[in-house]
Amino acid sequence: MIIIVLILGATILGVSTIAGFIMLQKIRTVTDVVDSTKSIYAADAGVEWWLYKNFSSALGAASSTQPVFSNGSTLEVVDEPTLVRSIGHAGRSYRAFGLFLDQIDP
Repeated sequence: MIIIVLILGATILGVSTIAGFIMLQKIRTVTDVVDSTKSIYAADAGVEWWLYKNFSSALGAASSTQPVFSNGSTLEVVDEPTLVRSIGHAGRSYRAFGLFLDQIDP
């Protein structure tokens, strides 16, 4: 009788441990999706900001400050000779967009 109780207890403990691990992985996946979305929007905002900054400066109405996000994501814009890279970061997620300068009509 004691052996049966121990076997049933071990089985229930194993099943609940596996279920808890699976739930933890699902929660991490959902969090990663949210962070990925935030970083994609931050990277897109970086490209839009760069375009606004460079094309409205010809009109004399440019703002040189990078956008600040209220959701905790950050932005890095790297201006290279032929490419503008916009890297958005939120949580553990980094997403980037690139803009080839030779494809832009002045």
